[in-house]
Amino acid sequence: MTAARPTTTVRHALVVATQCPAAKQHLSTLVTRAEELHGLLTDPEIGACVPSDPDGGPALRSGKVTARQVEDAVRAAARRANEAGAELVLAFLGHGQTPMGNATLYYMADNTLAGDAGSSVEVGKLIADAGDLPGVKGVITLIDTCHAGAGVPDTRALAGGFALGNNRHSLLMAAAAHQNAYDLDFSRELALLLRHGVLGRGEFLRAATLKLELTKPSRIVKQNCENLDRDGDPDAVEELWVALNVRRPTWTPGRHIGDFGSEDLREALAAWPGHPALVGGWNHQALRALREQAEASESPGALRVRQVADGLLQAGTTVDMVHAWAGRALTTPALRSVAADLNAAYEAADPSFDPLRPPKRTEGTDLLRYILEHAALRVFATAKPVGRLARAVAAIADRCRLDPDDERVDAWAGSVDGVVELSDAVARQAALRQDGTWRLVISLHTARIDWPESLSVWLRDGERGEHHEEFPCEPTRAGVERLFPEIIAWAWKKVPGGARLRNIDVVVPAPLMLTWEPEKASDGQYALGAGHTVVLRWAGRLAVPGYLAGMNERGRDRLKELDERPGDDRAPVDWLADGDTRDTGALTKSLRWGAYDRAIGLDHRPPHLTELVEMLLTYTPILLWPRTDADVDGRGRECLDAYWERLPDQFIEAYRRRWRAEVGGPARPARPADEHLVGLAGIRAAWHDLEWLDFCRWFEQQPPTHQRSA
Repeated sequence: MTAARPTTTVRHALVVATQCPAAKQHLSTLVTRAEELHGLLTDPEIGACVPSDPDGGPALRSGKVTARQVEDAVRAAARRANEAGAELVLAFLGHGQTPMGNATLYYMADNTLAGDAGSSVEVGKLIADAGDLPGVKGVITLIDTCHAGAGVPDTRALAGGFALGNNRHSLLMAAAAHQNAYDLDFSRELALLLRHGVLGRGEFLRAATLKLELTKPSRIVKQNCENLDRDGDPDAVEELWVALNVRRPTWTPGRHIGDFGSEDLREALAAWPGHPALVGGWNHQALRALREQAEASESPGALRVRQVADGLLQAGTTVDMVHAWAGRALTTPALRSVAADLNAAYEAADPSFDPLRPPKRTEGTDLLRYILEHAALRVFATAKPVGRLARAVAAIADRCRLDPDDERVDAWAGSVDGVVELSDAVARQAALRQDGTWRLVISLHTARIDWPESLSVWLRDGERGEHHEEFPCEPTRAGVERLFPEIIAWAWKKVPGGARLRNIDVVVPAPLMLTWEPEKASDGQYALGAGHTVVLRWAGRLAVPGYLAGMNERGRDRLKELDERPGDDRAPVDWLADGDTRDTGALTKSLRWGAYDRAIGLDHRPPHLTELVEMLLTYTPILLWPRTDADVDGRGRECLDAYWERLPDQFIEAYRRRWRAEVGGPARPARPADEHLVGLAGIRAAWHDLEWLDFCRWFEQQPPTHQRSA
């Protein structure tokens, strides 16, 4: 995060969030969204506001607030801003209603009745009255309700009033006056933008800038965000803004410290009273001097500063070593894979551990430094940073195909007193690589209609099918599933000694993808997905029909572009809503012109789902759709955002959690990521990564006897 902007602008913030029993839908994430937005608005480096209410106003964000309480709170906030000469940021989250033919927004409080203006809050009037006070330097209003666009104050009130039009307003609204708003998507996406900033948009995030970002297809669909700005103050020197842009080009960390480390160091120093002042950037010498000063101090907070300085020094030394050792073999996609590998290892060791989640925009050396600073600073109280750093170095060696026995690595291990830790990490990584290399492929691609008369099976090592067998079967679901125990036993006999069979690719015709969940079939004793990572692959990409020649190469290009394309912290998915799928002819035209150049997701299950999936699979290597008739809502998308770098493997963990909840059993310890796993379980996927497309290429070069595509 960047350093705080020096500003003399006084800003107050008030966030209101309440359910309404008379509304059609309960907003399950209302309080969470409100607290998140309030935290961002009152962050001195983002919203730069102080809470308008002296106690922070938690009751106003509790989800249970009456209309009178809302009105009193907003008017009191306006009076405080007037006395302080402050700008006032207001946010209304919840439900809204408008009368037929009258574009006036009535905010629905806990005691509001449907169709009753008297028990509602007239938002526009409250906003206009707040801005009419002479000491209020501007009102910035955020509205996340249905019909939010109707919250614009009456123009006569703005042009007149006691201030005679000398007022300033900036509004950002979740939906047009005639539209519904869904699942607080606006608040969720707005929070992401405020937290991570917008590249190339300067120092401030104004309402108009945020509106443009929010209306991108990857963020909010089904509702049209709107903004409106009015400035009647002749003495105004700058436009109103919602937040400081954390991606403004005003400050960068020193060479020896990255964003992750600078945040930890700033927090540690803040807790050390009277800590030494820094002159210049945090380079190696400054960190070492700080560590020595902290070690000599007995004051509270000094121990944590020493620990952070130690971790940052070791992380910086490791960055330098990796650069010299890896050279140009080190790439951003490889480092993202390293991050995913480390997360899996960290989670296996401690499910409650804080995961490694570098912002999507972080690339190159910044990403390397982020990974290593995380390794050095997120350790157990009794552990040393070198153990986690050694694991990161081993993962880098594996992903970049580097020699971990290189003399530079040995020298580094000796310098940080981590020779044994490095040996352990390399051995552990080699075992993981062997387990992950061998994959069992069970293919139904020879099916003439749905179920085949034989299963084609390979045990593949990377892109090559090292062992192959055909298993005749009855052309039914039961006939196919009956063979699974036999196939598993066959594969175990072929796997090299010491390796374990963890991964299974099931190649399925498109129609079966929507009705069959092969991971639920028995492997003889357990469900197939209980002990294996099962991934669905489309049969059409294994045995490509002539009219789709080149499809896999285009898919390969698409995947490489996604890896290399800078982005935000969102999953790179183009979502298709109901309006996008009704006219398949128009959708086909858009697909042919490359309008959807990322993964594609269906947020609903339309009546013609089978036809739609068969078409979309030819245009994207990654296709997502809802498991049931429930739409993929904002929560589901958040889950994809959180786990994208670890998909498709994390799908099976989400499914396992759902199955265990359905059948019962002993309670498992809760983990920070469990909420996201629950949402991920509602999504199905056909996933064709680069390694799978490599296998498809090998298959085309050495086709078996049967090569019919479904």
